[in-house]
Amino acid sequence: MSDTFAEVKRILRSVCSEARDLRPETNLVTDLGLDSILQLDLVVRLENEFEVALELEEGQEVITIANLVAWIDRARGRVGTHA
Repeated sequence: MSDTFAEVKRILRSVCSEARDLRPETNLVTDLGLDSILQLDLVVRLENEFEVALELEEGQEVITIANLVAWIDRARGRVGTHA
């Protein structure tokens, strides 16, 4: 289990009361009930915690926790680079 996954789980638990048994395949909307407001809150918290800028275009592909972790890891790879 990656450090990113563990940290994402911690943050999800602070954002969502439904976040109990979190697995990589957990769906952010259907399993956790994250509406658009909670999703925005989550993104802001993740950006602050990981010190990254998450590209919103890529966020449309984020359905599961595993997708979320991959999105963050990609953004972390861009930190300090110029696109």
